[in-house]
Amino acid sequence: MKNLSFQSLFKNKRILVSAIALIIFICASFFIVNNNEGLYSKNIAKIMSVTEKNSQSKSQNGKSEEITEQNIKAIIMNGKHKGQTIGLENTTSYSEVNDLNLKPKNEVFVSISEDSKGHIISCKINDFKRDNYLVYITSLFVVLILIVGGIKGFKSLASLVINTLIFFLIIEMFLNNFNLASIFIVSVFLFVILSILIVCGINKKAISAIAAAIASTFITMLIALVVIKLNHSNGVHFEELEFLTHPPEQLFYIELLIGTLGAIMDIAISISSSINEIFNSNPAIEKKLLIKSGREIGKDIMGTMSNTLLFAYISGSIPIILLLLRNEFPISNIVGEYLSLEIIRALVGSIGVVLSIPITIFTSIMLLKNTRIGGFIKS
Repeated sequence: MKNLSFQSLFKNKRILVSAIALIIFICASFFIVNNNEGLYSKNIAKIMSVTEKNSQSKSQNGKSEEITEQNIKAIIMNGKHKGQTIGLENTTSYSEVNDLNLKPKNEVFVSISEDSKGHIISCKINDFKRDNYLVYITSLFVVLILIVGGIKGFKSLASLVINTLIFFLIIEMFLNNFNLASIFIVSVFLFVILSILIVCGINKKAISAIAAAIASTFITMLIALVVIKLNHSNGVHFEELEFLTHPPEQLFYIELLIGTLGAIMDIAISISSSINEIFNSNPAIEKKLLIKSGREIGKDIMGTMSNTLLFAYISGSIPIILLLLRNEFPISNIVGEYLSLEIIRALVGSIGVVLSIPITIFTSIMLLKNTRIGGFIKS
């Protein structure tokens, strides 16, 4: 009883210390991000007051939109002109497509023109300073994932940070003329292995999920590649990617690879974990019952995940859809020409989701029922 009480006390103390450390870290982040103007080489101005004047603007197709002209007083927050008050002008529209709707206490990046004596002649707004809002939403995400997930949530955060670093490393390698296809194929192994092992540890559940995710991803990509090549890319509008100085087909396949991988990893670890829990509850369970349970779990996940993929891809196209509809483009043209890549990504991802279900069931049952793995791996 004493040992149990000590363990409980130690656990509660560890949670308390972790919570205090998290609160201190978040408060420090808020303070730094709201007082970090001196860390920027660009000039930053904080808006003190805004005077507005409204008018109407009409486009060529007769559509009207409200326009607001803003006269702004701001104070420079960094650089050699720090503390000086300046006047700024800004025009914003109802849609805010290309304009900023500025309010008092907002901070903006400005370019300053000087005379020969270094005095300010004029100032122009370049962009909005957004880092504080990014810190707010990131802090909320971290707090929620730690409250809900505990130590698993912390591991998920660690996995997310490592994968982000790997992604930026890949981009840096691409900028240094490494072969894009090769480094992304290697990155698939890194993403899958590190993500699952960090969160789940080294065990049969993790190994079956890794094997299933990698196998399902490459089989799905092979199917997509064969179908598109046999069809001579008919119906695939690569024009959306032609503004990049790189073959659009290759970039499209890489997008498919990364997008499909995320969905397949989710399915693989979900089914593998479920089968592992069922097996641990009843090690004598027959293979047929495990297969049936895995299929039922897979069916439930399959429909929702396919919808999730469709919504995720289509949601990124909402602005262009609304813009085209506003300019009276037929809905059939919008779907056929401007959403073809998103639809293909969703379909390929859905194929991967469907394939990953039997593959994960097979690898999980094979490891749990037929294969013994060294003592360093726990079931």
